[in-house]
Amino acid sequence: MLKVMQMIGAAKPGGAEMFAYRFFVALSKHPKVDVLVVVREKSWMEGVLRDAGVPHKTVPYGGFFDWSTKGKVRRIAQDFQPDVVMSWMNRATRFVPKGPWATVGRLGGFYDLKYYKGKVKHLVCNTEELCEHCRKGGWPAEALAMISNFIPAPAEGWRNARAAKRRELGFAEDDVVAIMSGRLHKVKGIDLAMKAVAGLPENFKLLLVGEGPLHAELTELAASLRISDRVVFAGWQDNVSPFAAASDLWLAPSRHEPLGNTCLDGWIHEIPVIVADTGGLAMLVEEGATGLKVPVEDADALREAMLRLAQDKSLQTNVMNGALAKFQRLYSEDVIVGQYLAYYTKLAKR
Repeated sequence: MLKVMQMIGAAKPGGAEMFAYRFFVALSKHPKVDVLVVVREKSWMEGVLRDAGVPHKTVPYGGFFDWSTKGKVRRIAQDFQPDVVMSWMNRATRFVPKGPWATVGRLGGFYDLKYYKGKVKHLVCNTEELCEHCRKGGWPAEALAMISNFIPAPAEGWRNARAAKRRELGFAEDDVVAIMSGRLHKVKGIDLAMKAVAGLPENFKLLLVGEGPLHAELTELAASLRISDRVVFAGWQDNVSPFAAASDLWLAPSRHEPLGNTCLDGWIHEIPVIVADTGGLAMLVEEGATGLKVPVEDADALREAMLRLAQDKSLQTNVMNGALAKFQRLYSEDVIVGQYLAYYTKLAKR
């Protein structure tokens, strides 16, 4: 058995936390892996891992004056005796224990490498752009690896929720529903989506699945654009599939994304995506083949792309088929988990 200890100190859910959760669940199901996740006390992650039956321990993961977490994590590691310890984001990396195991920091964003130097020996990034960021930051190339993200396939029959969910959300049968899934944060470009919807026919609606610091500001923007009755705030959802079932277009007009899990979510749910031509989104989407791309900060171009895609059924079919084929080839659960297991095995042997 390959023994892997994962460390994550986040208190609340978000895109990175959702992928981490999916990854922990996938690892725990693998017959050749013994996984233990060290999570923050009373966090969202603790609750969902408990519900999923994933082995885990809790520690405070506190701030600068937290004197207890380091010792607790060290004792957990000594008892578990992992082959590999992998930390997620800055907070958990502060507490990575030293010992006869490989240490890895997982990067899904352009974090300051000062939080990783001297804490972990290796870094694994989910895009080549992040790997380049690390090389420029002085991290040894031989201690870097690139492994992308995956999105698990939705539960069988997930589309059957479409009619009921649309009624619940107040959508009419002929409405064109564009979904955005992610934090309500400026970088996600939700304001651009609202401005695009404001210039479209009345039957175009916007479904926001997520929570964040801009909720009140975005509510005010919808009112000022006179589209309050065309925007639905669904809040954070652990399962996006019923909301995907109610949707027709998938939007990701982000100002920047290192990778773009939300695009992969659109692909696996076979909904045509429109993304901003930036970062990981630009890397993922091939124009007209796996989705449509629009310039960053361009609400007019987004509006035109939404109208074009909604009216062209042939284009919808082409991009959905192309996206699903690319997803299954490069971003499926089996592919990415297999790459991680090969990586962990190599580190453990080294």
